[in-house]
Amino acid sequence: MELRQLRYFLGVAAAGSFGRAASQLHIAQPALSRQIKALEEEFGVELLFRTARGVHVTEAGERFRGLAEALVRSIENMRLEVANLADEPSGLVVVGLPPSIAHLITIHLIEACEIRFPKVTLHIIEALSVFLVDGLELGRIDVAVLTDPRESYAVERRDLADEDMVLVGVPARVQDGLASVTLEELNNYKIIISQGFERVMQPWCEAANVTPSYALKLDSVQIVQDMMRRGLYCTIVPYGMVHSDVAAGRVNAVRFNPPITRRLVLAFSSRRPISLSMSAVFEMLEEQVNAIQTKIQTR
Repeated sequence: MELRQLRYFLGVAAAGSFGRAASQLHIAQPALSRQIKALEEEFGVELLFRTARGVHVTEAGERFRGLAEALVRSIENMRLEVANLADEPSGLVVVGLPPSIAHLITIHLIEACEIRFPKVTLHIIEALSVFLVDGLELGRIDVAVLTDPRESYAVERRDLADEDMVLVGVPARVQDGLASVTLEELNNYKIIISQGFERVMQPWCEAANVTPSYALKLDSVQIVQDMMRRGLYCTIVPYGMVHSDVAAGRVNAVRFNPPITRRLVLAFSSRRPISLSMSAVFEMLEEQVNAIQTKIQTR
């Protein structure tokens, strides 16, 4: 397998046609077909299938495309970093963030990168942790912050922080001055919860032999928060998501007794070396996560 074959495959997959790809890649179409055929024979699978309407990527081809994109990007970044070794980090870094973290740090992360590492380009992908792990395994994501990490032999992790989970609502729903709440008391509140945060709460509830009766469950963290702020429901979220609302007096947040936390981890592929630009992004991600108010303020 040669690097040019990877570029040829990616070109055909993107163009959806051998003819268009051959023109864009400046190679004769028969030669391009031979290179793709050689790739398929080497791996023993069909990567592309031809139809009257063009070329489509097979299931094996989709997985191969993710790995090929990561490899080509790594080589391009390698060239940039070696050329600028005495200068500064450079190249593209793809960062994965879960929705509950993305809105808190994305803008600050991009601003910090532009100031400190202007030759580094960030591509932010927002997705649930389970999909971010898939992206790391396929090489489509370089580094991610995970909140619900599953075990993966291809992904390494570094602990970042533990966040307090809190019951939160407008004062009419969660009274002023309440010091704490137990899991057993949750059914006294009308609670809307995202399915992701329900998963965070589940092992704690099972350990306490408590089954909360949630009024409503949704996939969207943003909609859950909007409905809580309108006073329709209480909800359960990490404290960092509502710190500004609490500080402004718009809502009350109450810790659990005993405390309930979720862990944030920095994750990256164990299959590839850590580049200079990735190290720079690691540093900025750690700083931005540490800047989040993860612990509820002592009353």
